[in-house]
Amino acid sequence: MTDEGESSNEGRLHSISHLLQLPEAASQKEVVLCIVKAARSQPAAMIPLLVVMLQQDEASAWQKVAIYRSLQAMMEHGLEVEPAGQFILAASKHLRASPDQEVPRELQAAASSTLATFACHHFHPIMMELQHQLKPFAPPDEFTLLTLGKIAANNVYSCVPFLGITLTTLQTAMRRIEDGRRRRALCTALEQMCGAIRIYLRTWERSSYPRISVQQFSAYLLPLYSCMTRTWLPGCDAQVQLAVLKTLSPILRLLLPRTDFQAHIYSDISLLLAQYDSSTETFLVTKILGQILEASLVNNNPIPREHVGPLTCALVRQICIRGQKWPPHPQCEENFKEIARIFLRLARLHPSGLMGVFQGKVEERQEDVCAVLLALFSEIVGAQLPELWSRRQLCVRVVKAALGDDSTRVRLATLRAIGRLLHTSYLERIEGWPLNYISLQMAVSAHQLTHPTLSLPLGGLEEKAIGIASAEVLHIAVASGRGTSQELWTKLLSYLMQPPYMALVTPLCHALRLLAEQRLRRVGHKQNGLGTGGLPTPQELMARLLALAVFPLEGTGRGAAVLLLMNALRPEAYRDVGEHWWVEIPALVRYLEGHSKYTLEPAAWEAKLLEFLQKSLRRSEAGGWNLVLGKELSKQLSTYHNSSAEKGFLYKALGMALSAAGDADGVAQTLLDLLLHTDYTEEAQRKGVCWCVVYCAEGQLTAVLQTLSRFEEVISEGEDSAYHHFGQSLPEPGRGSVKSALLLLYGSMAVRAPREQLLALLASEIVPRILRHYTSSGPELTYFAELGCPTGRKKGATDAELALSFSQCVSEISLSILSKGDAPTFCLPQKRLLLDHLVDIIKAEPLDALVSPVRQQVMVALRHLSHVPEQLSREENQALAEAALSSVFALPPLGLAEDAGQAPLPSSVHALHTGALTSLSELVETLLEEEVVRVEQRESANLQWFQQAFQLLGYWMVSEREWERARALQLGVHLLRAHCQKTSASPRIPPEQFSRLAGALGPFTCDVLGSIRQGAVDCIRVLLSTQGTQRPRGRLVAWQLHCIQRKLRSESSPREVRTASLQLAKVVSRALPPQEILAFLHTLLEQLRAVSPTCDQAVLLWFEVVVKEQRAALKDKIPDLVAVICSYVQQSEDATQRHCLAQAVCVLTERHCRAVCATLLQQALLPDRARMELLVAVATHKDNSEPVLRHLLNVVRGEGRGTPSYVMALVSLREGVLAPEGCSSQLPLLSKLCHALLCQLSSTDLNTEIPDPSSLKRMTCSRMVPLEPRRQAVLVLQAVLSRALPESAGEMDVSGDTWSFLMQPGSYLKGVALLARSMAWSQNPLIDDLLRHLLPHLSSSRTAYRDLSLVFCMEIPGHSLLHTPEMLALLLQEMLARSQDGSTTLRALALRGLGNVATEAPHEVKKHQESLLATLLQAAGNGASPEVACESLCALGKLWGCIGRRHRVRALQAVAGLARGHLWHVDDSLREAAFELLGQLARATQPEEAKSFAKEVGRSLTALLLHFREPSPTVAKACSIAFTSCAPFVGLQDLTGDMEAGQLLADVSGARHIHLMGKVCRQLAKMNPVLLGAILADVPQYLCCTWEGVQIAACKLAGILVKTADAQRLRQLDLDRLLPSALSAVTPTLLLRLLPQKPSMPPSRNASRARLAQPGAAEEGLCCPAGCLAGNVKVPGLRAGGLGLPEGEALESRNIYLSPLLRLVSPSG
Repeated sequence: MTDEGESSNEGRLHSISHLLQLPEAASQKEVVLCIVKAARSQPAAMIPLLVVMLQQDEASAWQKVAIYRSLQAMMEHGLEVEPAGQFILAASKHLRASPDQEVPRELQAAASSTLATFACHHFHPIMMELQHQLKPFAPPDEFTLLTLGKIAANNVYSCVPFLGITLTTLQTAMRRIEDGRRRRALCTALEQMCGAIRIYLRTWERSSYPRISVQQFSAYLLPLYSCMTRTWLPGCDAQVQLAVLKTLSPILRLLLPRTDFQAHIYSDISLLLAQYDSSTETFLVTKILGQILEASLVNNNPIPREHVGPLTCALVRQICIRGQKWPPHPQCEENFKEIARIFLRLARLHPSGLMGVFQGKVEERQEDVCAVLLALFSEIVGAQLPELWSRRQLCVRVVKAALGDDSTRVRLATLRAIGRLLHTSYLERIEGWPLNYISLQMAVSAHQLTHPTLSLPLGGLEEKAIGIASAEVLHIAVASGRGTSQELWTKLLSYLMQPPYMALVTPLCHALRLLAEQRLRRVGHKQNGLGTGGLPTPQELMARLLALAVFPLEGTGRGAAVLLLMNALRPEAYRDVGEHWWVEIPALVRYLEGHSKYTLEPAAWEAKLLEFLQKSLRRSEAGGWNLVLGKELSKQLSTYHNSSAEKGFLYKALGMALSAAGDADGVAQTLLDLLLHTDYTEEAQRKGVCWCVVYCAEGQLTAVLQTLSRFEEVISEGEDSAYHHFGQSLPEPGRGSVKSALLLLYGSMAVRAPREQLLALLASEIVPRILRHYTSSGPELTYFAELGCPTGRKKGATDAELALSFSQCVSEISLSILSKGDAPTFCLPQKRLLLDHLVDIIKAEPLDALVSPVRQQVMVALRHLSHVPEQLSREENQALAEAALSSVFALPPLGLAEDAGQAPLPSSVHALHTGALTSLSELVETLLEEEVVRVEQRESANLQWFQQAFQLLGYWMVSEREWERARALQLGVHLLRAHCQKTSASPRIPPEQFSRLAGALGPFTCDVLGSIRQGAVDCIRVLLSTQGTQRPRGRLVAWQLHCIQRKLRSESSPREVRTASLQLAKVVSRALPPQEILAFLHTLLEQLRAVSPTCDQAVLLWFEVVVKEQRAALKDKIPDLVAVICSYVQQSEDATQRHCLAQAVCVLTERHCRAVCATLLQQALLPDRARMELLVAVATHKDNSEPVLRHLLNVVRGEGRGTPSYVMALVSLREGVLAPEGCSSQLPLLSKLCHALLCQLSSTDLNTEIPDPSSLKRMTCSRMVPLEPRRQAVLVLQAVLSRALPESAGEMDVSGDTWSFLMQPGSYLKGVALLARSMAWSQNPLIDDLLRHLLPHLSSSRTAYRDLSLVFCMEIPGHSLLHTPEMLALLLQEMLARSQDGSTTLRALALRGLGNVATEAPHEVKKHQESLLATLLQAAGNGASPEVACESLCALGKLWGCIGRRHRVRALQAVAGLARGHLWHVDDSLREAAFELLGQLARATQPEEAKSFAKEVGRSLTALLLHFREPSPTVAKACSIAFTSCAPFVGLQDLTGDMEAGQLLADVSGARHIHLMGKVCRQLAKMNPVLLGAILADVPQYLCCTWEGVQIAACKLAGILVKTADAQRLRQLDLDRLLPSALSAVTPTLLLRLLPQKPSMPPSRNASRARLAQPGAAEEGLCCPAGCLAGNVKVPGLRAGGLGLPEGEALESRNIYLSPLLRLVSPSG
């Protein structure tokens, strides 16, 4: 068992060692967790293992720290671990390790923490070990002290018995500690021990040991305290100081309760004060001082008085120093609060001494110190300490000592100190030096703020604070009852009336209100007024208070304070006017209390103030009071800035006061003074004067009118009274301003004037004066001249300001007339004159920019003036509207400037544009509504309104400029909504107006601008809402329209826009009445090419939707609709518009194909060009192609040939077939069309042109040619094949013969044959369908159809439909018949067909070989028709391999003879066929037939040799092939290498051909001289042939034969006949071709040898100077001139030799 235990321990040790062997970079926390997890099973066995590892020296510090933390974690997790003595010793050893042992502090800290944790359960062994290490008079170890402190803090009751011995030991060892770390450790331990002692003293009952008192503990602690404060604190480092200061506070809590120790502690105050200079933690020092003073106050044992001064200075200095640091430390605030508490305790302990110190320091005039002391003084006085009340005069002296200080902070602190003195009753009354000082500070502050000599700090914020503090002190004095004298009353009122004290209005009003209430209680109602002695009058004060109340929420409730003051002054100064103020003013105050500065409307508050003033003025019994108030209001105008709201209010209040005054003369004089002293160049003053006139004219209209007249006289200064020279004496810059102001004044006078007086004076005085002022001219440039108009055009405005004034004046007068009850009976004679002036202004405005609100104001004036009786005519209203629209719509949009790279426009420009558009909308709405009122019947009125509205907007809705369209639609929306709101509850659009308007607006839903699209949708929504039973109902449709409008925004993609437009079109289509569909579509089509391409697409989209949705309703209207479209197409010269119209017809055709096509083809009254263009369009449309082509095919089958409709159908068919959208589904239709066209081409009806083609020939369709019926039919057929069989059509297009043959009636069958031939090898289903249509015609009674079918079938006999015995027999029978009887073309085609049948059906040919052979031989011998002979030879070649041997043997000689007989024929095709037939015979000849065939070859050998040089390449090629095939039969099979056809034909010089002829002649000379002789005999006839190449070859062959043949054969030649014929055949051109070129220098010997060594060079030498002759021979009769050489130069001189001919005449021969 022991062995097993040891082995298990060793295993655990190994596992723990493995964990601890991890690198130090690993996480120590994971290692600790693993050890704790392993210790959970056997914790008792784990401790010895860990202790063993702690004792091992080789273990690293990192491992030991991990072990300590593991042990600590075990205890914290509740594992019961019994510590072994070895563990305590090991931990104690680590604690006591000296710095020389290099033990890490981390290890010591871990050991300390572990021991402290274990001490909670194993206190005694650990404490005994620590006490053993703590020895008297020996410096303790650092971590031993720290461990003792931790144990004391964690084990209070267990540690108490050991505290005495521990503290005593520390007393002995304390003075020997010099190390800073140990001192800090001791301080920390003492702090924790003191904490444990305090806990014990509070809960000593829980301890099991005898009680220890605080006196006992303090006796142990006092020596320690003394050593720390007097030894360590003065001279140690900062860290030790901080530790000591932290420790002193818990020690003093135990020492201060003993009074016998307090004197000892008080003596250390100077030491603590010295720490302010050396320590950074001043709050700890302040806290200790406060702790000492608190104990002094509690124990009633004051500190010595000599400490008061130093303590005050030190603390004040701390406030001053710490206050200068920014940002302040977080503990600064706590420090300041603690200092304030210290001063409160000092004030209770030594009040006289403290006040004396304060007074002395204040008198030193140090700003910072003085400000701090006064602030502390205010706190002390405000605390109302009982010890200080008896010494209040000392307090007053402190404040008086500061009165002479001019610094800002001291002044503010002094005012606050005075306020505290007044509040606490330390001062009995304010009068005297306090009031004087306060008044002085208010005056200085106001002067500094209004007349700053230098830049005030913080914008004068400190001076403002001084003023507010002064006013608050006054309020405190009044509220406390210590300020009720007349002097204070006078000063407060004077401050209130002076503008510099504006910021102090609220506290001044509060103070005055309290003072007024006190005065009222004191004097009652005895006096009526504010008093005497420089006090303001009630009117003056009221004017000031009303102006101050304009901004009621400024200055913390200025308005309420002012109103409450007025209410308080009511019994004393405002008994008459303020009779009901006790009700009205509280209501106004409650109104203000319900608002903030963010919710209060200034205009609404101003209206309430004016209403309050008006009610007050009406209660005045004497009119003179109101006049005096008006004069006071006029005086106070100068105290405010021009643009201030207070000044504007004063103008209105002045007018109201003058209106309520009874003295008209006084009113006139006051108003005239105001007019004369107004600066009219200032807009604010002009507006103010106008407001004054507005309110004054309400009660004093006559006086106002007289005042204005007097004003005009005064400023004219006695000049000509005519108004044309008005104001000429004024300075030029202000002249226009005065005139503008006069216009505004006359207009303002009419706003609130009494009805009877105004109407009586308007036409006679007011309006004439306005016109005279406006039309007066001066030397300055007129307004129109500034805008580019001639200066003599109109007498009128001098500038924009004058125009604005005139328009505003007209507006106000018009509104005044309309606001009166009898306005309909009043007639303004000058109405049209005013209108003319306004229209001239708006027309003169520039159209390239909007720089002033003239347009807006003029349109407002026009709108108001148009309502004034009498009504204008319809034409006049329309002219006004058009002028306004032209002036506004033409303005460029604001985005153009920003797009051009300019800076963003200010908001004022945007406001101008918005205002102009709004005014325009209102003006047009007004003018249109007048027309509705004019018409009595409702339906007629609505119809006229809609017609006139969109007649005005129609021009702008189709403008090329996007912004003009957008503005027109925006205006349209406004007009529609306004009209629907004004007409009735359920407005109804007149008949056909909905369809026309919706059709005109629909295309704009796809316009480029989002605003245009939105405007169009808005208009349509309004129209839909007025449709009565047809309008959309329900939330679903409303939500659908909302979604549509959202998709048409500016940021929508084109796809979203199109989708939304489509949805809207469906909604509109369902709302269309059936009788209005045609009108809707008509209107839609009118919009094509009217705006933009996107709108054109929308037109087609909407057209398609309506056609689809209203298909049944359109069934009977198709002819009319097509006729409309045709008329548009005929009239339009715009190709794009015609294309769009064609697209519309295509859309219509999708639903009504038969009706549309029938209309276009059958209605002859429609324009031909339009009909044709539309037919082509519908035929080529991808969705209509098949049904339209089917219908056109039926038309072609049944329509009379040659008619215009027939030709139109053909043209449309061609375009429809060629359309790129065609697909494979058209193939059945194409086969039918192809059959029909072939049948019609066989007819003779198409051979004539149409009777009247003039209109059709001018058509502009693509791919269109002159419209002969036959040509058009061929073009359609060509289009069909190019669509169905592109490869075959391509071959036919390359040759071109097929279509030319088909277009000619005589060669029509050739074209059919070529057509069928090109289609023979195609696998397209079209051929099958076409054959099925053609085969029945073989038995037709019509010869043309029968021939058509036969010719087509004979070209493709191998087709599966024809490859049957019966069909082949029928074809052979028909072809044999046609080959013997018929036209030449038909015979040739029949013979070709026989050959095709022989190729495709040889088994069927063998059945009829005799008849076929006989027919072909007979046709081959027909020399009259080369075509027939050629086709028969080709057919014989195809037939030769199919017939039997017996027939071949019998016919071989005949066939070969026929072929040889055609070798000389002039027809290239026939010669080619003859050579091909020879080659085919040679290839098909059997060995037993070779001998007989060889004879035929010998007879043809000369031709085979010479026709290599045929001019026709095809004949030459056929000749070469035939020669190659026939050469073996005459023994020339060895020449295979020299008979390469490609090389022979490509040799231009003929060298290879000469070489071949030479070899043939030499080989025949050896093997068959007889055959060579036959060739020699045949050569002369070739010398006379017409083909130059053959003739040259014959000459060269003759030379070769002469050289090769023997003399005997040469003698047998008839030279007498041959030579003249040969010489006659040699032409000069031929001779030049035979002659070699003369070299520029004789060739060298080597070059000659090299040339002669080439193939054919020897034979060529026969015709050149290096030939067989060495001398010159003269040829008689041959002169140089005949050869084209210079006259007189003989041939011999040119070294010309005719060797072949000379060979024939040589002597040896």
